[in-house]
Amino acid sequence: MYKKILVGVDWSEASLKAAKKAAEVASSAKAELTLITVVPPPTAFLGELMTPEIIDTAPLVESSRERLRKLAEELASKYELVSISTDVIVGEPSDVIVDYAVEGGYDLIVLGKRKLSSLERFILGSITKKVVEKSPIDVLIITR
Repeated sequence: MYKKILVGVDWSEASLKAAKKAAEVASSAKAELTLITVVPPPTAFLGELMTPEIIDTAPLVESSRERLRKLAEELASKYELVSISTDVIVGEPSDVIVDYAVEGGYDLIVLGKRKLSSLERFILGSITKKVVEKSPIDVLIITR
């Protein structure tokens, strides 16, 4: 059974459902649970009319930390958890999630599956799909 569970939270309805399911699984398996939010790095566009700007991600990181802390408290009050921790990292989401799980010795990644428009899927791709393709660790995808 799983002993360390990592759940990606991007604040979509799907990721919040994934966090709840991860807490259920962690509770029944007596596993450690970690909630992680990945803040994509700022992208600078170079062009005739645009100049590169340095974007400070610190406020977004701090806001995400506070939201994760509150979510962790909510889950801890509803489920009997061995431990729950949180982390916020700036980077490419699918790479960060897989690397974090591997380096941290996690044995399950839990993600929600969002419904993307055709254009979003074409431009962005699905983070969940990318994690499944890259991960040597089991991935549980919550679809409802």
